[in-house]
Amino acid sequence: MLALVTIVVLSALMVSFIFRVHLESDLAARARFGMKANELSQAGQEYAKWMLIKATSAGSEPEEETGETFFIATKNLQRGVAISQYEVEMEEGSIFISISPENSRRNVNKLSDPDWEQLLENSGVPEKEQAKLISAFRDWTDDDESTRLLGAEEDDPYYQDLDLPVKNADLITLDELGMIKGFTPAILYGGSLEDFYGQDDIEVTGIVSQLTVYGDEKLNLNAASKEVLMSLSGIREEQVDNLLEGRSGDDNIWGTEDDGYRDVIQALATANLSQETENLFTTADFRWVRIISIGEVGNVRRGSLAIYEFTGSEFTLLSYEERDL
Repeated sequence: MLALVTIVVLSALMVSFIFRVHLESDLAARARFGMKANELSQAGQEYAKWMLIKATSAGSEPEEETGETFFIATKNLQRGVAISQYEVEMEEGSIFISISPENSRRNVNKLSDPDWEQLLENSGVPEKEQAKLISAFRDWTDDDESTRLLGAEEDDPYYQDLDLPVKNADLITLDELGMIKGFTPAILYGGSLEDFYGQDDIEVTGIVSQLTVYGDEKLNLNAASKEVLMSLSGIREEQVDNLLEGRSGDDNIWGTEDDGYRDVIQALATANLSQETENLFTTADFRWVRIISIGEVGNVRRGSLAIYEFTGSEFTLLSYEERDL
């Protein structure tokens, strides 16, 4: 009996030891894969910059050393068309690159009141709350201390309780929106209006994904999403759908070298938009560019998101963050 018990105990210890060895081996492998994935993510940022530089001088035929897929991607970038999940296979793993002009989003500092109303309405924010949010934003960003009828300056109890000074200047980052009265995480990123508003039966979709702090008022018609285009006051959904459909080019096939509009006039004609709106749009402006690079090794992924100012062949880093995926 004693021998049997001893065998059972030793067997249990052996199983525990083997399990621990496997666990430590898996953890070490994940850590190693994570480091390699992070390195690939960094490499992807540099590869994307190279793609943008090549796009400025892309010819009419693919180059032998880069191939047709690369050629199509650079031709699309040349016309201001965003690319998504472009894969670069490496010996250690893969890189997935997404490049978009930052003016495919609305500059939060340039929005008119009607644009704010449209943006908030599309997100599902109740009409009675829209004017309060707009006034609070205006009071936060204007250069005086006068309080609008529905706004809030530094003497507002909300800011006093937080000991938070009102900026009275344009936003430098979108994170600053979260400091403004009423701009809750739900308003920014989506969710229930239970916090602050006490309306747990109302769900909103969030507005941050449609905004930026870079660029001018002009919106890139070759890269803006449907939700961003729908935030323009006075534009109909039918016109937006026509704009999006027309991006597939003359062959009506996505992912080919003729994707995107040649110029704003062509886009306006496709969507039946007034020529008077021409100065609101652009098609090929990559002065401010967003690059998302994801490195993948095994089943481990690491990502980075960077925004650059791109002039000629020079890149100036404006913001950067790493992401575990």
